[in-house]
Amino acid sequence: MNRLFKTLLRGLLIAGLLGAAGASQAQRISQLPSEFADWDAFVEAQLKLWNVPGVSMAIVKDGKVILQRGYGLRDAEKKLPMTENTVQPIASVTKSFTVASLATLVRDGKIEWDKPVRDYLPDFRMNSDYATNTLTVRDLVTHRSGLPRHDAAWFGSTASREELFKRLRHFELSAEPRARFQYNNFMYMPAGYLGGRVAGTDWETLVRRSVFDPLGMKSSSFTIADLRKQPDHATGYQLDDNDLPKPKPYQELVAMGPTGSINSSARDMAQYLLMYAAGGSYGGKPLINAGDLRAMSTGQFTLPDSQLWPEISSPQYGMGLFMRNYRGERLVEHGGNMPGASTTFAFIPGKNMGVYATVNVSGSFLRDVIMYAAIDRLLGMKPVDWSARFRDIYVKGKESEKSAKAQKLSPKKLGTRPSVALDEYVGDYEHEGYGPIAITREGNRLRVSYNGMSTPLDHLHYDVWQAPEDKLNELEETRVQFMINFDGDIDSLRTEFEPAVKPIVFKRLPDKTFKDPKFLAQFAGQYKISVSEFNVVLRADGVLTLVGRTGAPRELIGIRGRKFSVKDQAGVQVEFVPDASGKITQMAIYSSGNAAVATRTQ
Repeated sequence: MNRLFKTLLRGLLIAGLLGAAGASQAQRISQLPSEFADWDAFVEAQLKLWNVPGVSMAIVKDGKVILQRGYGLRDAEKKLPMTENTVQPIASVTKSFTVASLATLVRDGKIEWDKPVRDYLPDFRMNSDYATNTLTVRDLVTHRSGLPRHDAAWFGSTASREELFKRLRHFELSAEPRARFQYNNFMYMPAGYLGGRVAGTDWETLVRRSVFDPLGMKSSSFTIADLRKQPDHATGYQLDDNDLPKPKPYQELVAMGPTGSINSSARDMAQYLLMYAAGGSYGGKPLINAGDLRAMSTGQFTLPDSQLWPEISSPQYGMGLFMRNYRGERLVEHGGNMPGASTTFAFIPGKNMGVYATVNVSGSFLRDVIMYAAIDRLLGMKPVDWSARFRDIYVKGKESEKSAKAQKLSPKKLGTRPSVALDEYVGDYEHEGYGPIAITREGNRLRVSYNGMSTPLDHLHYDVWQAPEDKLNELEETRVQFMINFDGDIDSLRTEFEPAVKPIVFKRLPDKTFKDPKFLAQFAGQYKISVSEFNVVLRADGVLTLVGRTGAPRELIGIRGRKFSVKDQAGVQVEFVPDASGKITQMAIYSSGNAAVATRTQ
């Protein structure tokens, strides 16, 4: 699985930056409980242990913000301090905002959780009729649609929200609706799209009106462009292969906004926390119905229990929020990960307490260390050493990778070579849902470019190529397999972009020359084999057709060079053959391995 999905899945990535100093002045709204006497020293020590540049956080209790502050650096190169006002992406914590905004529409009688999506979006289509007709609004926000992640289809894509919405029908399901929990970013997009359509606006306006404005979240926004306009905003980081931090630009998620595009500060998120901790009310006024908040924060789907640690049990998913039993209390939380940022948001229903924390590095365990440390102290319990537990996971994970390399363990088949010349792989390929992907040549390597990301490919074995290991590359270790048809031509490639379904197949597109009418016009004419006559005609719409003495015209679909396949005739191709002067004088006809030549008569 490549770097993109390791980041989105919050794999064993540990962020780092040496010398994370320069904490801002603490902002305490009320006196910290005695259990937090060591808090500043604890956080500073964790920054050094995990080599993280900076963290911003908010802690609330009993209807008050007891701490909102930044530690370390929001920009290590410029030595700018992290503060409680530093704006960073909150990534998938955005999902709870999408559900909360939908809940305001439920409150106002405009939607119902258990009505089919098509009642509100008649043009909604999935990959199966059953899913299309039966998926409800609740199904979209509980990860039980039957659709696996398919994250590569949207990450970095320039497609609009409407275009991605229309592509949903082309993504293979891996389960029947409501049969299995599968964390899925994609379905939050139509959920937010639905909310915007019902409200007569868009998702962004709905969230701003229904959540941001009532809570006074003035520094929160929806795009990375808006984040950069804030004078106090963070820079994202990612560790390279040597565990050295490198700046990692935040990724725009405009089209997929409802799943993870919100940016916010600890100061703003403290107000969001207060609303949840108070049971859905803010300033004494209900923002969302208590019943909807209970639906968000109680199990809609029971998850497998890994039973790794005695303090944690009974994991479940509500609507936009996870929950579990933690040391005898029900902990409701959600994390967020994107390149350059890791975030967590958590509260305990009925206890009026919660914590928000965000670090400006990809996939860092530090966000979780801070969350559990704060919850332990809020509950007045002796803190569990979560940092040591997570460090153990990280260290052993790295040791395992080193051991495999030392033993030279690899799935590579030695002594193999590509089936065709390297230039034969070069071209453009496309999948109806995933969009276009391009292959170019660089010396003895190939290069794959997809959704604004690009990486070299080294030959692995046979017709399989693989991107090199590189922690800064979202396409790290991506494998590409080229598929050869019966005629020896590369007609498609496939990737493992979504491991829950069969490899994603991208069909090869004709060379761009096949769109040039001048290029196609040279093939138009009459060809003859004995008494068999063939007319090649260039239609007004730029499509070349083949017409025999009988039967309807057949479209010719460009392959490469001067070779075409005959539409709806499996195994039949034609190739136009020039003489020494370059003039087309013959048409070769290939059928199931046999060949014949028709001579041009005019």
